[in-house]
Amino acid sequence: MGLMRAASFSLLTALVLLAANLPSSLGQMCCTPCSVAVLKLAIPTPVRAGKLFSVVSTLSIWCYGFLPKIRVDLVDAASYKMLTSAFILLSYSTTGSYLVSMADNATARNAPGSWALLLQAYVIERENGYPVGWWSQLFQIVVLP
Repeated sequence: MGLMRAASFSLLTALVLLAANLPSSLGQMCCTPCSVAVLKLAIPTPVRAGKLFSVVSTLSIWCYGFLPKIRVDLVDAASYKMLTSAFILLSYSTTGSYLVSMADNATARNAPGSWALLLQAYVIERENGYPVGWWSQLFQIVVLP
């Protein structure tokens, strides 16, 4: 009886440890109809205070079964204020695979120093407007006077 209890406890412990070590994106992969991966993020640094700059993201998107809309937002990470948003409507792909480059153009803040920004990419189902996949990345740029 003691051996059986020890084996059950060991099995339960192993399952808990396995579940705790699974990547968090695994749960997303099972239930999200689209996936987004950033292949390249072109970030200018430094930028001049009050001047226009551009962040270019190259995204690999897999989405099958409907026509997606891609939206990329550039956000001030401290205030969570959206600086700019860009979107593109994609055509139907028989493979469900897309390669997209998008530029977000914004004006740099007036205060010099390091500036934390967040780039967020969404795949949106065009028919109902629901997000069906997403990705985000935090990064820093340097603002010069």
